[in-house]
Amino acid sequence: MNIFFSKLLEEFQNVIESPFLIWEMLTMLRIGIKGESALELDEFLKSNAPEIEITENDIEHLRTRYMLSEGAKTNSHRNQRILKIANRIFINNGTRLKESFVEALQQRFACGVQEVDFSARQKAAATINTWVSDATNGRIPTLISSHDVGVNTQAVLTNAIYFKAKWQHQFETIDTRQETFHINSGEDVIVPMMGQTMNVRYAYIPSHNVMAIDLPYRDTDLSMLVIMPIEEPSSSRSLAAVSQLKLSVVLDHMVFRKVFLKLPKFSYNCNINVHSLLTQFGVHGIFQASHDFDNLIADHASNFSVSKIIQEAYINVTEEGTEAAAATACCIDGSMHFDETFIANRPFYFCIKNRNLLKLFDGCYRRPC
Repeated sequence: MNIFFSKLLEEFQNVIESPFLIWEMLTMLRIGIKGESALELDEFLKSNAPEIEITENDIEHLRTRYMLSEGAKTNSHRNQRILKIANRIFINNGTRLKESFVEALQQRFACGVQEVDFSARQKAAATINTWVSDATNGRIPTLISSHDVGVNTQAVLTNAIYFKAKWQHQFETIDTRQETFHINSGEDVIVPMMGQTMNVRYAYIPSHNVMAIDLPYRDTDLSMLVIMPIEEPSSSRSLAAVSQLKLSVVLDHMVFRKVFLKLPKFSYNCNINVHSLLTQFGVHGIFQASHDFDNLIADHASNFSVSKIIQEAYINVTEEGTEAAAATACCIDGSMHFDETFIANRPFYFCIKNRNLLKLFDGCYRRPC
């Protein structure tokens, strides 16, 4: 999903996202849709698949090792994991999901199901936000607002990821200094800069205009790969190019070296409109009311559509290690049943009367004022 990155660089000074959560969300959604929307989503997922193909075995590995099943949040041992992933679909009272859809989400993604009353907007939003906050150890406390759900909301598909680990080579706080960070050719700022010497994998690749260092975390196979354009200062264009570089190309050039590293401490978050990004890259069908959701919701009389997909992400890098979290919500709305419709979107006459048809007021509305 790095296709989004250049767009995010245009919108945010600092970017943090979870491409895995977006891929997982769209993959779960794809199980429940058909028709033109499914074909469109298939094309997008195929064109923007992760660099390393995620197989059923990979999903099973993630499910058994990292995905929290129902009730897992009360297990303190599992809460201490370096990485945890959680998935849940919140459905409106009375809405029936297709059994095949529920079974697929439970088996492949350990996704739980919870009923809520979306007509009670504030309570429903609070219920979802409480789950997200628990899944991210409080780092994403408010993913959605009461304005994101309502009487037409049939389901909200959510996922979350939380990561916290210590560096294998921790920085000493005493070595952190206030130093210059070069934002661009005309702007410098002072930041807390951590520093140390370590033996790690390093690469200098002039052919791709990048240098890189791989910083491992303790007690895990996870690491932070930092890639920086060789040119100074790093431009938005060069950073966008770096984000599209295959990680395998960088890793193939890496060798162990004794490296003196300076890395800034930083902490920030991003709120990302995934809906808008998807439409910019040709995904439209799921956002238009249709019967393409028949494999998801067991109500073939209504049309459904995705009204919103949002993600919030957070990161904090310190001398001790890294903490990061992200959560995504996909809101699915259904059209209500009506005998007739009356849309007052052109000039009209009105009157205020009593039961005996005595007009107390009347008027004509022709131009908004």
